[in-house]
Amino acid sequence: MNQPQDFEAQRSKALWYAQLELGFKQDDQRTIMNHRKHYGPVRVQKMLWPEKTGVCHAIIVHPPAGIAGGDHLTFQISTQQTAHAVVTTPGAGKWYKTNTKPAFQHIDLKIKDSSTLEWLPQETMLFDGANAHSETTIHLDQSASFIGWDMLVLGRQARAETFQSGAYANQFKLYREQKLLVADTLRFKGQDRWLSSCLGMNGCAVMGSLWAIAPEKFRASFHLDQHIELIRELIMRMNVPVTLTLLDDVVCARFLGDDVRVCHDAFAAIRARLRRYWFDLDEEFPRIWRT
Repeated sequence: MNQPQDFEAQRSKALWYAQLELGFKQDDQRTIMNHRKHYGPVRVQKMLWPEKTGVCHAIIVHPPAGIAGGDHLTFQISTQQTAHAVVTTPGAGKWYKTNTKPAFQHIDLKIKDSSTLEWLPQETMLFDGANAHSETTIHLDQSASFIGWDMLVLGRQARAETFQSGAYANQFKLYREQKLLVADTLRFKGQDRWLSSCLGMNGCAVMGSLWAIAPEKFRASFHLDQHIELIRELIMRMNVPVTLTLLDDVVCARFLGDDVRVCHDAFAAIRARLRRYWFDLDEEFPRIWRT
């Protein structure tokens, strides 16, 4: 993971480098952003407080809307105290076809104290010919909680594009108090057998993962088992290709299909239930999703 002290060295090596740092804390009755630093064309478009409890909704914008060969894009987000932040994006991200040079995205999330972070980016499209490397690292304190997802679309579906050339590598790691809870690694190349195998993508174009960690008081198996069963009933009624598992006290949902809107709606419904069970909050979708 790129550290701030390596910023100039990384910038000099890359064709294009952008970084955004955000920090959230509790201020009286609401969560506020107490730290914001950026380099390159990546910004916070707007902060909103649509919920009575003072949850801060932040929209981050990357005007190029995609990552090309040689690009490095870094997000570093932290929450502290009893803050509750929802961070999302206004539209799909894109990994563009490259000039053979690799492109990189680093996401570093730190959820401290008894704070909560919801990391809800919209889907990412992997163009044919992209050479993409993505890394997400999440560190939680003992009493912190988290809900987040990642949705990947192979090719531009409107053009019936498939992933014929290029490469994709994704590494996801989730820690609590320096203990590794989840490590999820995915690597494939264009026309890889894994894309068509029934043990892999099975010819589908969309895959998604949702990860969630409850507040400490709900981590007992009694609570989580009950919540999981209720969400499984919801998934069955929605008739969506989602599997739900519990890895110790980490909730994991997986989607595999061909319609990213179905994935988004399923994950949003799961998130809405978890918000109600764990925080006694309404679903309160980010407003940008309705535009």
